[in-house]
Amino acid sequence: MLATLLASASRAGAQRSGVASSGADALASVSGRVSSPGPKQDIPIAGVTVTLHRVGTDSSGPIDSVRTDAAGRYTLRYHRFGANDAVYFAAAVYRGIAYFSSPLRSARASGEEGEITVFDTTSRAVDFHVRGHHFVVSGPRPDGVRNIVEVWELSNDTTATVVGRDSLTPVWSATLPQGAADFAGGQGDVSPSAVQARGGRVVLLAPFGPGVKQVSYSYSLPAKSFPLTLRLERPTIVLEVLVEEPGAQVTGADLRSMAAATTGGRTFKRFLTQDVPAGSTVHITVPITTEATRTKVLVVLSCAIAVLMVAALARALLGRGGVSRKRALPAEKQTETLIAAIARLDARRERGDPSLDDATYAANRAALKSQLADALAIEGRAL
Repeated sequence: MLATLLASASRAGAQRSGVASSGADALASVSGRVSSPGPKQDIPIAGVTVTLHRVGTDSSGPIDSVRTDAAGRYTLRYHRFGANDAVYFAAAVYRGIAYFSSPLRSARASGEEGEITVFDTTSRAVDFHVRGHHFVVSGPRPDGVRNIVEVWELSNDTTATVVGRDSLTPVWSATLPQGAADFAGGQGDVSPSAVQARGGRVVLLAPFGPGVKQVSYSYSLPAKSFPLTLRLERPTIVLEVLVEEPGAQVTGADLRSMAAATTGGRTFKRFLTQDVPAGSTVHITVPITTEATRTKVLVVLSCAIAVLMVAALARALLGRGGVSRKRALPAEKQTETLIAAIARLDARRERGDPSLDDATYAANRAALKSQLADALAIEGRAL
């Protein structure tokens, strides 16, 4: 499971079936039926077009098509050709939505292999059930940023395919943590391009048929986002949290520590729980990274040294008992230096320098202004 999550959750249940052809140009066929679930029995769909598709490493595309008869049945005869790893399947478009058969493994496919089930559509809101939610926190990069992968198993328990009222209306959404960046849709049962970040939420902009589908995406969070608190908006059957750092801790929602999971040389602490009610919270605490701490210390030290240098320069320029014109800089130069120091201090303030709190800023600026007033007075006397 972990390897799947780290690969942005490869498509659940999908099989890259290598169907070996019995020869280059082997005769094959598929027979099946297109139907929709009914109250007591399936309802045949007549007059819908069924298209046979081929997907291979050498070429891909539709091969042939036919319309279903009054009983919803169809038969297609074709030739298998080219690469042995090519996959063949049938597809029907019903009310604007494409539905597919299973991969056609046999050269004479029929029965369940050729069945295509289609559904009515609805644009009303449907509360998808969360069968599983997996949250993966990778170790920090040198700048303290961590990569996050979320994988959901969502279930549409109705008998209709849910579609948005328009191209901008999502069929499902979830909260995105504050500060998330570098968002990207992952592999799953929907196209990555249909999973997008919008207004602090993740939205799904793709039709969602009955059954369980996997949705995944990834993003990054800065060091300041941690400790991170997640609030579950919906009841969740299985909740799993994986963190790469040995010192990380996960609490809340009755999560229990499980045996560590290892893949690709990376080890993750694993926390698991079941039947989590909506409104539950999960708290993820991670160690402060050495590099991030070092960067903060260097910033603070650099700012402190700069302030001390400005103060020392001002004292050297002004002297204690009057200015010696032979040893001091020209009065105009003193004034320019102090004005530049005040400008640099104001610029740090505007950038939100974390080492420059209100009291420090006010004290440093008052001292520089006092020194500037003295320099201006000396300049006046020099004139």
